[in-house]
Amino acid sequence: MAFPRPRRGLGLGEHPFLRMLPDALSSPALALVGTDRIPGDLVVREAVVRVVSEEGYCWVDEATPCIVLTQDHYETGSDLDLYLDLLHEATHLRHIREGRDVWDERYPYHRRPTEIEGYAVAVAEGRRLGLDEDEIRAHLHNPWMTAAQVEELLAAVDAYLRGRAEGS
Repeated sequence: MAFPRPRRGLGLGEHPFLRMLPDALSSPALALVGTDRIPGDLVVREAVVRVVSEEGYCWVDEATPCIVLTQDHYETGSDLDLYLDLLHEATHLRHIREGRDVWDERYPYHRRPTEIEGYAVAVAEGRRLGLDEDEIRAHLHNPWMTAAQVEELLAAVDAYLRGRAEGS
Protein backbone atom coordinates (compact mmCIF):
# COMPACT_ATOMS: atom_id res chain seq x y z
CA MET A 1 0.00 0.00 0.00
CA ALA A 2 1.63 3.22 -1.17
CA PHE A 3 0.98 6.45 0.68
CA PRO A 4 3.06 9.42 1.86
CA ARG A 5 5.13 8.34 4.88
CA PRO A 6 5.90 10.68 7.75
CA ARG A 7 9.49 11.74 8.29
CA ARG A 8 10.61 10.56 11.71
CA GLY A 9 13.14 12.08 14.08
CA LEU A 10 12.28 15.75 13.67
CA GLY A 11 12.18 16.35 17.42
CA LEU A 12 10.14 18.69 19.57
CA GLY A 13 9.06 22.05 18.17
CA GLU A 14 7.42 23.39 15.04
CA HIS A 15 7.95 21.90 11.61
CA PRO A 16 6.39 22.68 8.23
CA PHE A 17 3.71 20.11 7.40
CA LEU A 18 5.56 19.18 4.21
CA ARG A 19 8.71 18.51 6.21
CA MET A 20 6.75 16.14 8.46
CA LEU A 21 4.90 14.53 5.52
CA PRO A 22 7.14 15.31 2.52
CA ASP A 23 5.08 13.56 -0.17
CA ALA A 24 1.70 14.87 0.97
CA LEU A 25 1.19 16.86 -2.23
CA SER A 26 0.91 13.55 -4.11
CA SER A 27 -2.03 12.42 -1.98
CA PRO A 28 -5.44 12.22 -3.68
CA ALA A 29 -6.91 12.82 -0.21
CA LEU A 30 -6.07 16.51 -0.54
CA ALA A 31 -9.23 16.85 -2.63
CA LEU A 32 -11.22 16.10 0.56
CA VAL A 33 -8.92 18.11 2.85
CA GLY A 34 -9.67 21.20 0.79
CA THR A 35 -12.52 22.81 -1.07
CA ASP A 36 -12.79 24.78 -4.29
CA ARG A 37 -12.24 27.95 -2.24
CA ILE A 38 -9.37 26.64 -0.09
CA PRO A 39 -7.55 23.82 -1.90
CA GLY A 40 -5.98 21.03 0.13
CA ASP A 41 -2.54 21.63 -1.37
CA LEU A 42 -2.66 25.24 -0.13
CA VAL A 43 -3.65 24.05 3.35
CA VAL A 44 -0.71 21.65 3.66
CA ARG A 45 1.79 24.06 2.06
CA GLU A 46 0.99 26.61 4.78
CA ALA A 47 0.44 24.19 7.68
CA VAL A 48 2.75 23.78 10.66
CA VAL A 49 3.02 20.71 12.91
CA ARG A 50 4.14 21.27 16.51
CA VAL A 51 5.57 18.18 18.22
CA VAL A 52 5.01 18.39 21.99
CA SER A 53 5.81 16.25 25.03
CA GLU A 54 2.19 16.07 26.23
CA GLU A 55 -0.31 13.24 26.60
CA GLY A 56 -2.65 12.44 23.74
CA TYR A 57 -2.44 12.02 20.00
CA CYS A 58 -3.04 14.87 17.59
CA TRP A 59 -5.23 18.01 17.54
CA VAL A 60 -5.30 21.58 16.29
CA ASP A 61 -4.33 24.68 18.21
CA GLU A 62 -6.77 27.30 16.94
CA ALA A 63 -4.80 30.21 18.37
CA THR A 64 -1.64 29.58 16.32
CA PRO A 65 -3.19 27.84 14.18
CA CYS A 66 -1.21 24.63 13.84
CA ILE A 67 -1.44 20.88 14.22
CA VAL A 68 -0.23 19.63 17.59
CA LEU A 69 1.25 16.12 17.56
CA THR A 70 2.40 14.42 20.73
CA GLN A 71 5.93 13.09 20.74
CA ASP A 72 4.73 9.65 21.85
CA HIS A 73 2.23 9.35 18.98
CA TYR A 74 4.84 10.68 16.54
CA GLU A 75 7.44 8.17 17.71
CA THR A 76 5.23 5.10 18.20
CA GLY A 77 2.22 5.56 15.90
CA SER A 78 2.16 3.63 12.65
CA ASP A 79 3.04 5.46 9.46
CA LEU A 80 -0.53 4.95 8.25
CA ASP A 81 -2.15 6.28 11.43
CA LEU A 82 0.10 9.35 11.39
CA TYR A 83 -0.62 9.97 7.71
CA LEU A 84 -4.40 9.71 8.24
CA ASP A 85 -4.28 11.76 11.45
CA LEU A 86 -2.29 14.56 9.80
CA LEU A 87 -4.77 14.72 6.92
CA HIS A 88 -7.66 14.81 9.40
CA GLU A 89 -6.06 17.67 11.31
CA ALA A 90 -5.16 19.52 8.10
CA THR A 91 -8.89 19.48 7.36
CA HIS A 92 -9.42 21.27 10.68
CA LEU A 93 -6.87 23.89 9.67
CA ARG A 94 -9.06 24.57 6.64
CA HIS A 95 -12.08 24.79 8.95
CA ILE A 96 -10.27 27.43 11.00
CA ARG A 97 -9.47 29.42 7.83
CA GLU A 98 -13.19 29.27 6.99
CA GLY A 99 -14.03 30.70 10.41
CA ARG A 100 -15.64 27.50 11.68
CA ASP A 101 -15.52 26.46 15.33
CA VAL A 102 -13.53 23.22 15.37
CA TRP A 103 -14.32 22.68 19.06
CA ASP A 104 -18.06 23.48 18.86
CA GLU A 105 -19.30 22.01 22.14
CA ARG A 106 -22.93 22.26 21.14
CA TYR A 107 -22.28 18.81 19.67
CA PRO A 108 -20.82 15.70 21.25
CA TYR A 109 -17.45 14.88 19.70
CA HIS A 110 -18.74 12.07 17.44
CA ARG A 111 -21.56 14.29 16.09
CA ARG A 112 -19.50 17.44 15.58
CA PRO A 113 -19.69 18.45 11.89
CA THR A 114 -15.99 19.32 11.73
CA GLU A 115 -15.04 15.92 13.19
CA ILE A 116 -17.30 14.10 10.75
CA GLU A 117 -15.61 15.95 7.89
CA GLY A 118 -12.11 15.35 9.28
CA TYR A 119 -12.77 11.65 9.80
CA ALA A 120 -14.31 11.45 6.32
CA VAL A 121 -10.90 12.32 4.87
CA ALA A 122 -9.25 9.53 6.87
CA VAL A 123 -11.97 6.98 6.10
CA ALA A 124 -12.06 7.69 2.37
CA GLU A 125 -8.27 7.56 2.13
CA GLY A 126 -8.10 4.43 4.28
CA ARG A 127 -10.60 2.69 2.03
CA ARG A 128 -8.73 3.84 -1.08
CA LEU A 129 -5.61 2.25 0.40
CA GLY A 130 -7.45 -1.05 0.94
CA LEU A 131 -8.34 -0.99 4.64
CA ASP A 132 -11.30 -3.20 5.45
CA GLU A 133 -14.16 -1.98 7.62
CA ASP A 134 -12.68 -3.47 10.81
CA GLU A 135 -9.43 -1.61 10.16
CA ILE A 136 -11.41 1.59 9.50
CA ARG A 137 -13.23 1.17 12.82
CA ALA A 138 -9.92 0.53 14.59
CA HIS A 139 -8.55 3.79 13.18
CA LEU A 140 -11.66 5.70 14.31
CA HIS A 141 -11.61 4.21 17.80
CA ASN A 142 -10.12 6.31 20.55
CA PRO A 143 -10.34 6.43 24.35
CA TRP A 144 -13.07 9.08 24.45
CA MET A 145 -15.60 7.27 22.24
CA THR A 146 -17.61 4.13 22.88
CA ALA A 147 -18.03 1.45 20.21
CA ALA A 148 -21.59 2.70 19.64
CA GLN A 149 -20.30 6.25 19.12
CA VAL A 150 -17.72 4.98 16.62
CA GLU A 151 -20.54 3.27 14.69
CA GLU A 152 -22.61 6.46 14.74
CA LEU A 153 -19.58 8.48 13.59
CA LEU A 154 -18.89 6.02 10.77
CA ALA A 155 -22.52 6.23 9.60
CA ALA A 156 -22.30 10.04 9.61
CA VAL A 157 -18.99 9.91 7.71
CA ASP A 158 -20.55 7.61 5.10
CA ALA A 159 -23.52 9.99 4.72
CA TYR A 160 -21.13 12.94 4.35
CA LEU A 161 -19.10 11.09 1.70
CA ARG A 162 -22.27 10.12 -0.20
CA GLY A 163 -23.32 13.78 -0.17
CA ARG A 164 -19.94 14.87 -1.53
CA ALA A 165 -20.13 12.25 -4.28
CA GLU A 166 -23.61 13.44 -5.23
CA GLY A 167 -22.41 17.04 -5.28
CA SER A 168 -24.60 18.28 -2.45
